[in-house]
Amino acid sequence: MEETKEKTGLPKIVIIQSLIIGILFAGDNIFGFFEQNFMNTYLSHVLWEPEISISIMVSLSAAVGLIMNLTFGIISDNSRTRFGRRRPFFLIGGLFSGTFMILFAFSQSFLIALIIDAVIIGIFSNAYYVSERSLIPDTIEPEYRGRANGIISIVGYIGLLIAIAGFLITNEIFAEPNPMDPTGNIITQEGHLFVMAIGGFAIIICSVFGFILVKEPQSSELPLKSGFFEELKKIFNYQELKKQREFFKITLAYTIFQSGIAAIMPFLFIFIFDLGLGTGDLIIAVAISFPVMFGITFLLGHLADQYGRKKFLLIAILITAIGMSTAIFIKMGDAVNLILFYLSFPFVIVALLGLLTPLKAWSQDLLPEEKRGTFYGLLNIIFTVSQIIGSITAGLVVTFLGEPWIFPLGALFFILSIPFFLRVKETLN
Repeated sequence: MEETKEKTGLPKIVIIQSLIIGILFAGDNIFGFFEQNFMNTYLSHVLWEPEISISIMVSLSAAVGLIMNLTFGIISDNSRTRFGRRRPFFLIGGLFSGTFMILFAFSQSFLIALIIDAVIIGIFSNAYYVSERSLIPDTIEPEYRGRANGIISIVGYIGLLIAIAGFLITNEIFAEPNPMDPTGNIITQEGHLFVMAIGGFAIIICSVFGFILVKEPQSSELPLKSGFFEELKKIFNYQELKKQREFFKITLAYTIFQSGIAAIMPFLFIFIFDLGLGTGDLIIAVAISFPVMFGITFLLGHLADQYGRKKFLLIAILITAIGMSTAIFIKMGDAVNLILFYLSFPFVIVALLGLLTPLKAWSQDLLPEEKRGTFYGLLNIIFTVSQIIGSITAGLVVTFLGEPWIFPLGALFFILSIPFFLRVKETLN
């Protein structure tokens, strides 16, 4: 144990717990990658729905997520089962979400796709998300959270690499020329079934694995539980909300930032398929981008624990926003600038993934100890409201200007978030 602490500065138990939670995040990332991207391309490539349909599905999914994340947060905070208070929820959430992701690939209409993704998956995936994310502040002390989030993120991003490998295989086997635009590609229904089976089974396997191995605090160490409506009433009590002013400051700043990610994600893979690149070109881009992102994730986690949460984060946001804006020039007319694609894509990946490590640690620090699940449900405003803002804004921008404009739009949201982050107090001195 001493040797481990000497090398990493982290107790062995924190490393082990971080690795296990990281596996839960790997399932989250594999599932989320296909849910956020290929359910959208399913509407575009298989059902031939217009872009605004994607915005509608993403927005409804976000609205359901906002309600269910808060609901499961309150319920899990006040759950005292012999299996723990979080473990039953990510197990049930993973099993149902994974099953219905696979069934989504058989949808024959927009209405069926909308019900499965926005309603059914929207309910059960949020049981998984809120319980999984609450485990970090439940079990890891503030002085370790920056580096622990770094470990969790890197393990989780290995899951994302698995998802990208599935995407590359799908692009190689199932991609066909787009009949509406022969310079781009589409993915067949069989291809969508292939990737959704990967995503569905991944979250099922990881939820079972986490259920078996995750260690939670004993019930005797937890605060007294209370009823659902009693907790709901407390949340919307003005005096209670006033006590959490810093929490709501970071929620606002994080929502603006996350709107930039939400503006890019629904149309990112539609943009990539429209480039018509070969699998080899995509592999090179991944091989360049992910080592850069892993390095930035590790570095920001270390800096967040050593120098505080926001000192280096805000500089990183500005540099990343400027770098990813250059992606707008990748395709000019029918010509694709491969060199610029290789140079700008790492900035895009860092923007979508690498900057989140210190943001997660910072927001976790501001969760009230006895109501972490509940306030994680409120924190989910970040991901749901931002999806509505980002996806609808991006849908309009793409409709009138084209897909490449999602990158400067995302950068604009990033830069707008900086003044709001400056107003949030530093939580680790």
